[in-house]
Formats: sequence, C-alpha cells, structure tokens
Amino acid sequence: MSAGTLSAGVRRPSVLDSLARDKYIVSPAFDWTFFIGSPLLAVGLVHFATRFISEATLGGLILSFMAVGHHVPTFLRAYADPDEFARNRYRLTVVPILVVLLVALLAVLNSHLLALVFIWDQYHFVRQHYGFMRIYDAKNGSTTKAGGPNLDLWLCFSLFVYIVAKGDFYSYVYSSELFAAGVAPPLWLGPLLLNVSFAIAAAVLLLFALDVARRVREGEPVSMLKIAVTLTTYGVWYYAYVVFSNPFLSYGISSLFHCMQYDALAWHYNRRKASSLVAGRGRFFQFVHAGHHLWAYLGAIFAYGSFAWFLGPLAPLPVFIVNRTTGVLHYYYDSFIWQVRRAEFRKLLE
Repeated sequence: MSAGTLSAGVRRPSVLDSLARDKYIVSPAFDWTFFIGSPLLAVGLVHFATRFISEATLGGLILSFMAVGHHVPTFLRAYADPDEFARNRYRLTVVPILVVLLVALLAVLNSHLLALVFIWDQYHFVRQHYGFMRIYDAKNGSTTKAGGPNLDLWLCFSLFVYIVAKGDFYSYVYSSELFAAGVAPPLWLGPLLLNVSFAIAAAVLLLFALDVARRVREGEPVSMLKIAVTLTTYGVWYYAYVVFSNPFLSYGISSLFHCMQYDALAWHYNRRKASSLVAGRGRFFQFVHAGHHLWAYLGAIFAYGSFAWFLGPLAPLPVFIVNRTTGVLHYYYDSFIWQVRRAEFRKLLE
C-alpha cells in the first residue's frame, strides 16, 4: 500500500472528535455548569429572579454578594497560601497601604478619578476570559505560536470594545462620568469608535476562524471547549449590554457569571494547592479549602457580601472605601497570582 493510499484512508478528526477528547479543567459537569454554561445560567437566573425581586434590588444583591464577595477568594489565595505570600511579600504588604490611602483621599474629595477603577474592572473581566482560553489550550496541548495566544488576546479585547461601543449601557456610564468631570466628548466620537471597533473585531474574528480552520486541516490540537466558552461569554455580553441593555441588570448579568467562574476556579485550584501542602503548613488555608469545608469558603464570600449589603446604607463612605480598596487590590493581585505560564499553576490544573 502506498503512502498516498494510506494517508487517503486516514480520517481527519472532526469537530465532535475534538470536543470529545478535550480535557476539562475539573470535569464535564463542573466545567459546563460553572465555566462554559455560567453565562447562560446567569441570564436565566436573573430573568427568573425579576419575577419576585425588583430590578434595582436584584442588581444591588448581585453587586454585594457576588461582585464584592468574590474579592474574598483572591485574599485567601494571596494571604492564606504560605507559598504565595512568601513569593509576593512586598506586593502584599506595602501596596495595600498605598492603595487604601489613595482610595480614601479620592473618595473624600469625591474625585471622578475613581471612575478609572471601572475601566480596570472591565479589563479584568476580559483578562479572566482570556485566562480560561489559555487554560483550555494548555490542557489540550494547543501551544502553537502562530496565531495562538496573541490572536486570542486580540479577539478578546476587540470583541469587548465593540460591545462597549455598540451598547447604550457603557455609553451612558462613560459619557456621564466625562460630563461630571467637565469633559464634553465630541458627537462624532461615538459613531467613529463604533465603526472602527466593528472593523477591527470583524477582521480579528475572521483571522481567528481561519487559524482554527488551518489547525484542523493540519491536524494540530484545537480546543473546542475554548471556543465554546468564548461563544457563551461573548454571546451573553452582547445580549446583556446591547440587546437587553438594562440600567440595573446588564452589568449584573455580566458580574454574576464572571463571579461564578472566578469563585469556582479559585475553589478548585486552592483546594488542590491546600492538599499539596504538608500538614500544619497554612492551616487556615487548608481548613477553608478542605472538600468537606465548602461551607466555610462560601460563608466567607457571603460574609463579606453581607458587610457591603447591610452596612453600606449605614456608613456609606467607610464601606465604599473598604469595598473599592479590596476591588482595586483584587484586580492588582489577580494580575500575578493566576498566571497560566507559571509551572506550579499548570501542574495543579493538570
């Protein structure tokens, strides 16, 4: 039998074949519920909850118990994991003092510079999704440099910027902050941003699709789970900010599934890290992340959310300063404690 005949008889793997052999972060049920399916789940939960709770109240609950509450896993990882604290001792001791002083000053002065935190929040959303794409690629051996990570990153940000430019929600948020700061953006800026962002997003999406087609054609690993989580995430972001465009719940939907993904991944990773520590080392970290102590992990998240929900109306300025400080530190810490390229991180997610 000739080589040509042999190669002709070999069936190239289909998309379904690729999906079937994809490696999950935790398990099929866990990943499809908390990572890939959580955007769709968030939409369903929010619409269901509005039958019983007002939109304003529901939005506030999500912000308190999910958006603020999900700062807790970051601090558990940063301060309770003895290896992480030793690795970043300076960052975790000096920087918080500087941040709380700066946030308190800006809050007392009612400075509109604090609106910049909202931009960092959106950057954080996109970077988390990019992290999931990198994890699924790493677990499935898709490490080719051509296209690859850089193209994924361009896809993440170009699509999100287009959604921001297309939707009324962010247009109102950013324009109102600019007007409050005494800056009046020209009327042509919005349409220009929309057209340019659409052109860039469309071009990057085409390049991404061509790269996937090339990988399939050449037999390179293609993570269908990475593509699936991208479809659900950006599909729901488009729905929440462009189609639904609700002043109370658009951000709530986005925040809800973002926090579900984050809390679930942090629990899985921290639990594996805790089990790798020798007995007695990082006792609190081991206690909170023991499999039968899930109640402690969720309780810590709920407790900090309760702080924001119940004390916020009684002492708005102090609570605002505390919550905004932990928010800034959450974004900052996540930029270095969850690096996929780190050997330890990859090993504990294998």
